[in-house]
Amino acid sequence: MSLQKVLRNKFIRLFFFKRNAKTVLIGYFLISFFIFDLSRAESNNSKIEKNNQIELDYLESKKELQDYIIDTGDILSINFKFEMFNGDYEVNPEGEILLPEIYETYVRGLTLTELTELLNKKYLKFIKDPEISVRIATFKPLRVLIKGEVRNPGLYKFPSYRSGIFLESQNDTASDMNQMVLAIAEKEIESSNQSLYKSMNIKRTNENITTISDVILRAGGITSLTDLSKIEIIRDVPLGKGGGKKRAFINLNSFLNKYDDSNDIRIFDGDSIFLPKLSQFAENQIPKSVLSGLSPKFITVEIFGRIENPGTVRLPLESSLSDAINLTGPIKPLSGKIILIRYNEDGTILNKSIAYSARAKKGSKRNPFIKEGDLISIKNSVLGKTSGFLREFTAPFVGIYATQELIEGFID
Repeated sequence: MSLQKVLRNKFIRLFFFKRNAKTVLIGYFLISFFIFDLSRAESNNSKIEKNNQIELDYLESKKELQDYIIDTGDILSINFKFEMFNGDYEVNPEGEILLPEIYETYVRGLTLTELTELLNKKYLKFIKDPEISVRIATFKPLRVLIKGEVRNPGLYKFPSYRSGIFLESQNDTASDMNQMVLAIAEKEIESSNQSLYKSMNIKRTNENITTISDVILRAGGITSLTDLSKIEIIRDVPLGKGGGKKRAFINLNSFLNKYDDSNDIRIFDGDSIFLPKLSQFAENQIPKSVLSGLSPKFITVEIFGRIENPGTVRLPLESSLSDAINLTGPIKPLSGKIILIRYNEDGTILNKSIAYSARAKKGSKRNPFIKEGDLISIKNSVLGKTSGFLREFTAPFVGIYATQELIEGFID
């Protein structure tokens, strides 16, 4: 019997044995309120228990690689019913793998599911119920194009990496050269991740998987005008699903503001990413992007010419020309205009003369922001060139006069 029923029975007894109606009414009110509170608490508890229950479908595969397209550089782990055929098979430049009994087999453009089905059909000629399964042992290097409002748009390459389940159990069919190349690639990934994610406060589930944030970071990071709410991704569609391209839009603001990487999706070879432009500046976007790992902390530029300490200088992101000169300066006397040399987004070279002013506002024409890889040359002024010419012209005469004075000194 529930607690509510017990309390109701108590009230009924109270109603028959108590003659004072006022007392009965007050008692009824208090008991009703108490019963309501209990029922609400039980209801809330049942909801919490229901919400805390993990459904069985949680264990089902998320099928992240269901549209992964096999191509050159992939190494496939293929298991047969007969273990003698088991091994790791690399996709060669022609898009083929060399399999037992059927030899050269063209696999480029297929997904893992499609290849598994085709191999099971193909091997029915040789094996009854072949029970073939295919997985990726080593993923091919990635080539990703990123465009739009990033600091350095272009085509970027990411090294291949080996799936964790195959790290310890390697098959002897892979050549020694492949083993060496893979080891080098793994070291490159490890060192790359250490440098790229040094500033990140986000715990990554797998540092080897390339995601949107990885590509943005490699492209120099975002700007104050980058719109992270409508990132466009164009991806190849597998042949079995009609081929061609598909398009999706991703909102990465949660990654920037809350360090939530749930929308930081995995990137595959051949993906194209476009970041649109905001209509107005987002003031706090750059500091947040540095903390979240979407932008690097520092940039590197070269400065030379009439400056006290020419050479390579490392500056915080979104530094201006005055910041570079403050670190390498002061500028020497009789200096002239400053030349900024930079690659444009279309591949052309910018060669801009700047009438520099240390008092000018950061980002203005006389004190522009500088970018990764910029070359800064501080030229001579007209007066500086004239004085230099005079020194070169008079140097021989000074030398002759000094020699004559020395000889006359010996003679005397």
